[in-house]
Amino acid sequence: MTQRETYIKNSKNTCEHVYQMDPNSVPVLHVLLTEEELSQRLQNYERALSIIQTFMTKLLSFLSDIPTVIVTTDDQGVVLDSYGDERLKQMTASLGIQNGVKFDEEKAGTNAITLALKHNKPFHLIGDDHYHDCFSDVACYSAPYRYRNGEVIGTISIMTPKEHASSLHLGLLSSSIDTIEREIRLNEQNEQLHLYNQMLMNTTPIGIVISDQFGQIREFNNSAAQLTGLNKKNMIRSHISKVPVLKPFFDHVLTRKKGIENIEITFTMLDERKCLLDILPLYDHNHQLSGAFAQFRDMTSYYQLQEQVIQSEKLSAIGKLGAGLAHEIRNPLTSIIGFTQLLDVDKKQSHYIDIIRTELERMKNLVNQFVMMGKQTSSERKACHLYPLVFETIELMKSNAHLHNVELYLDAEEEQITVWMDSSQIKQVLINFIKNAIEAMPNGGDITVSLIKKDKDVIISVNDNGQGMSEKEINQLGTPFYSTKSSGLGIGLSICFDIVEAHHGKILIDSTEGAGTTANLFLPLHKEES
Repeated sequence: MTQRETYIKNSKNTCEHVYQMDPNSVPVLHVLLTEEELSQRLQNYERALSIIQTFMTKLLSFLSDIPTVIVTTDDQGVVLDSYGDERLKQMTASLGIQNGVKFDEEKAGTNAITLALKHNKPFHLIGDDHYHDCFSDVACYSAPYRYRNGEVIGTISIMTPKEHASSLHLGLLSSSIDTIEREIRLNEQNEQLHLYNQMLMNTTPIGIVISDQFGQIREFNNSAAQLTGLNKKNMIRSHISKVPVLKPFFDHVLTRKKGIENIEITFTMLDERKCLLDILPLYDHNHQLSGAFAQFRDMTSYYQLQEQVIQSEKLSAIGKLGAGLAHEIRNPLTSIIGFTQLLDVDKKQSHYIDIIRTELERMKNLVNQFVMMGKQTSSERKACHLYPLVFETIELMKSNAHLHNVELYLDAEEEQITVWMDSSQIKQVLINFIKNAIEAMPNGGDITVSLIKKDKDVIISVNDNGQGMSEKEINQLGTPFYSTKSSGLGIGLSICFDIVEAHHGKILIDSTEGAGTTANLFLPLHKEES
């Protein structure tokens, strides 16, 4: 007895003694899945069913003289698809075979689908090999089909009348399944590669544009849309001429069939973005030009950093030179100022001496600022109450403010605000900002200094109703040697920014031309208070 015959005999014994089936009866097959469950199952198998139907329809064309029905099931034996000879389908339908029906031994008796799944190999039953007599005129050939890892997906079966039974049918079925499995694996690989490709295309910060040989855009990723300022959906299937910056380079590559690398380009649709562009020609399997692949990397931050480094090196050199010169100038300057005080002159000449002495003092003040720029900011910080410091500074500056017809006001939400700080340095910062506010109002006005607690910070706001500044001027504030004043040296604010930064704070300037300026100094509250 062959292994196949043994399997059939064991199955029939089980049907007779365990399930106590009557071979003369007609098995009743029921749909065990709900419509929703069947719909979900069909959706899961959609790709596989499409491939199977394509190849099995071709097989049916070779068996056109033989009434044949193809039945596809899942790995549980549930029928998902059936097609073929209409008369044979009507016969199988009369036995309850339809989508959603489950073939198992308990309900259908000995059948090829259950045996193929159970023993994981092709199986065929002809006529009386079936348990029920109603299948005695049918030949059924079933074989499992698998994923790449060997896991069984389901079965494909060929049903024909018994008189057309042939051993060739099982061979044809097995050959078709080999082809189907390869196609399913290839389809899975392509889908996975497509998924990886889309992930790379959509997450890379590099802009990617792919065109065909005629310059029609086939791919335009998210980064390309962000850098160019163009809409991704509108660009797909558009001509590359819609991106004027890229067009001449695509034309060059598509015409000369040679790539270009590291070309600097600038996109200005939204904000100016400087990029490095590479374009390579694409070829098909016949080595014919099929398009061009472009990638462009945003180098704006790199160029900005490069400019900042150059500027920093310049400022460092200027700072060192200035500090050295200031140190050398300060000594003879002190002597000159001292000797002018010893000069014995008449009243007429004393006027000129006063002018000389005033200008020398101004020079000395500028020299001292240069020396401070050349030194690292050192501080002696401790927990201090901020309100008394701000109050004292305002009182100190009031006399200077009155000379310019300016009124100073203090507005504090509360007086018990503690900050870890160097009082003298913060006082220096306040004096500088109040002095700048006074100078911004040559015709007089009001200055309000406010103290506000916000989260873990305290904000000191110095508000004036002076001339205000442009956005460009605001962005330059704090840069060494930059000043909005014609007589300014651009050192004071730079020192203020350094001091506040050393206190782990920040300075934000809000200004409108013609409407005034508000300087906001953020300082962290002392830990015990915050």
